[in-house]
This record gives sequence, C-alpha cells and structure tokens, in this order.
Amino acid sequence: MTDYLFVPGSSGPEVLGRTVISHRPNTTLIARPAAQNHLAGLIAHLTTSGSITRPIGDILLVAHGLETGFYFMPLSRALPSPAHFESAETANTSNAVRLTAPLLTPAGGASMNTITVRMRGCNIGEARPFVEKLQEAMTPSGGTLNVTAPRHFDEFHGTRGGHIEYLAHKFTLKVNQRFADRNALIAAFAANTAFRYLDDTQVPLDIWQLVVPATIHPPPARWRQSFNMGVGLNPAIGTQTTATIHREYRYETLSSPFNWDWRAPDPGTRPLRLDVLRNSLPQGTVNGVHIFDPAYPWPQYERYGFTSIDDYVDNLDWTITFSGGVLHFRATRHEYTVMLPITDPPGPPPSPGARRPDPVLRFYNFFPASAAAGPAALNLNETNADLFLNL
Repeated sequence: MTDYLFVPGSSGPEVLGRTVISHRPNTTLIARPAAQNHLAGLIAHLTTSGSITRPIGDILLVAHGLETGFYFMPLSRALPSPAHFESAETANTSNAVRLTAPLLTPAGGASMNTITVRMRGCNIGEARPFVEKLQEAMTPSGGTLNVTAPRHFDEFHGTRGGHIEYLAHKFTLKVNQRFADRNALIAAFAANTAFRYLDDTQVPLDIWQLVVPATIHPPPARWRQSFNMGVGLNPAIGTQTTATIHREYRYETLSSPFNWDWRAPDPGTRPLRLDVLRNSLPQGTVNGVHIFDPAYPWPQYERYGFTSIDDYVDNLDWTITFSGGVLHFRATRHEYTVMLPITDPPGPPPSPGARRPDPVLRFYNFFPASAAAGPAALNLNETNADLFLNL
C-alpha cells in the first residue's frame, strides 16, 4: 500500500518538510488546488481520485505545531488554520475530516484496515487532548485509526546527499518579568530541576553557559537564533559518520492568550479586581465556548501550563484598567527557550580540551535527495513513547 504526504502550508520550514519527506520510501505527495488545500480536501481526493490506489497506506501530515494545541493546517474550508481543540471537535461532529470505508477496505469486502496518521510538527504530541480529538474526528465509522505525533521539536537539516530529520528538547523558562542580564538567565535555567535530558539527567550549568547567547533579548525580527553544531551519526549514513545539525535560542513575549474583559462594577482594589477575574473566567465564553470552565474537556489555562484558575490568576502579572463599565485584564509572559538536539551523550560539542565526548545522533531519519545518495534510513522510532505520542 502507498503512504500519502500532505503539506498545505507554504512557509520555509513547511516547504522544506514537503521536499524532504517526499523522498520517504513508498510515499506520494498530494498537492491540492487552493480551494481544496485542507485536510477535508485531501480526504475527498484520496477517496474519489482515479489516480489513488486504494486501500491506502498511512497518511503523513506536516505543519507547524505548538504544545498549546495549535496545528497550522486548515481542516476544511470552514475550519481554517490553525486547527485547535475546538475546530477538531467541530470537524468531529460534522464529519468534515472523517476517513471513509472505501479508502481503507481491501478488495473482496474484508474489514477495514487500520492505518496510522503520522503527524509532523514541533511539540504537537505534547498537546494530547488536541491530538486525541483530531484522531476522533478522522476515525472512520466502524473502524479504527492510529496516530503518532512528536513530543519534541521536529527539525530538518541538510547533509551530504540529502537531509536529516531529528528531534530536539524544548527547555523554556516562562516568566512575568524580563531577566536583567545573561548571567541571571543562565542561573535560572540551571536552577530549574525540571530541565532534564531524555536519559533523565539534569542539564548541567556548563551547558547553559554554552547555549545561551550573548544577546538574550534580540529584536523581534531575530527572536529565533540558530547555531550549527557537529554530531556523530550512529548508525552511519553509508560511510558518513558525522553531520552538522542546528540548535536554537528563542525569546518571545506572549500577551494575546492573557487578555480578558468583563462588564462589572469596579470594586476598586487590586485584590477585589482579581477576584472578579477569578470568578468571571468560568462564566465567560470565547467564541461561544466556556473555555475557562474547569469542567471543560481541555481548559484554556491548562494549555498554557497552569493547573487551575487560581494558578492562572495568581501567577501572571496583571495590568487592570476600568473603562466604559468594563474591567480589562492584561498580562504579558516572557518565554526563553533553548532548543537542544536529542543526542547521546546529551548536549552540544564540548569546548576544546574538555573531557566530555562529542554528542552522537541516534534518533534520526535520513532522506536522500536522489537515488545516487543511497537509501533512506528511518531511525526515528515512532513507537518510542519518550519521543512520540502514540494513540
């Protein structure tokens, strides 16, 4: 059976993903016209086109992803990008992206095959409620469907003869106030015991000193800084035993997720105003949904790392104003991220003279640019629960 690749986006990374994964064995790229360049259009094409061999194999989807549950792929004409929990629920109730029996049923009337939707997109596997809802929306009536999604950054980098796909840790500090300087930022990274490698060892101080750049607050146009690093390859790509990949440093400010307006009398003091926020969040709606209600299947505050409404209210630095009978609550969060490839041993190459061995890349895929570069090598084990969400 043939697997099918769908990449509706046109950003640089998405174009690269389309180009690279097109070289995956037994995989055919599906391009749709603008009016059908969405997941529903893909499924309609797979179901009806005479050029498609049915039953189909797996479906590979490539788009930008966020652990907050945004997947930058339109689900249908009525459900534009980015897809999120609520749009996936709408797709589920409307059958907009449901796989059909003819797609999956072998000749002769046997039962439907179970295929895997292999999502590609950074950290989207950490948004389990969204992935589960999308799985529910795509599962064929009377059938089953598997889904995999990366739990880390999903990266591509050119190498001799093709491209390497690899995964990278996301280490993010989320704070209300900017750090004063690089030393303060490094100290905060080092003090966070939750920042651990895949082997469960804590990231040491000397690594943070290596990977945090001199400019920790670059201008918005340079919010993402990339740095090449060398790694060993095990297994090798033919005779190639080393490669260059990249790590990153990112600085972002988030404000739009932390805005709330509520019509009420002004109680006057900050504690009482915060109580209005605390009490109004579960009552209010966003696009008609009680998205802050603790009884909601995936409350908004959980998507941004908070455990409860109290946690959300108490741990953001709110600016509160009152005008026209409305209380306006605004907060900004600063996020500092180090993206570090998952290697063995973990960490970037040591400085000259250091005793720490060079990092080796073991979890990676190699996609050749041509047949002359040799066969593809698929070393990213999607059944590894430390690397991928498996449903």
